[in-house]
Amino acid sequence: MAESKYGQYIRTGLIKDIAHYTGHSLVAHDGELNVDCSIGYHCIAKPISFDFSHSHDFPELLFFIGGDPLDITELGADVEVCLGEEHEKHIIRGPCVVSIPAGMVHCPITIKNVVRPMVFLEISLSRIYPKPKDRVPPRTT
Repeated sequence: MAESKYGQYIRTGLIKDIAHYTGHSLVAHDGELNVDCSIGYHCIAKPISFDFSHSHDFPELLFFIGGDPLDITELGADVEVCLGEEHEKHIIRGPCVVSIPAGMVHCPITIKNVVRPMVFLEISLSRIYPKPKDRVPPRTT
């Protein structure tokens, strides 16, 4: 049987179990997409905190989306996002995208008052999402 012409563009095997998230995640941080982009799709159903402030050499988009597919406008949690060297705090209570330019310090991010599952999607404009050596694992409460 002849090999498919476009099958190489369909990626599978990206589902991972990550202890601090709810259920399964879809993650491509190690060049699996063969484009200058990496992603992480996660479900959150309990409070969690990403305490490690950091920056990247590439832009990053952080999506916070309600987990009910019939109404993604109800976030179901309070999200605190700190941006910049001075850790300017922003409180998010509805779906949004945080657009982080290359080099901008971000985090901590604290997700609390979780009353229903929500989606956390991160998209980085980098083929590889490097893991900082001194990264601290997220805290669940």
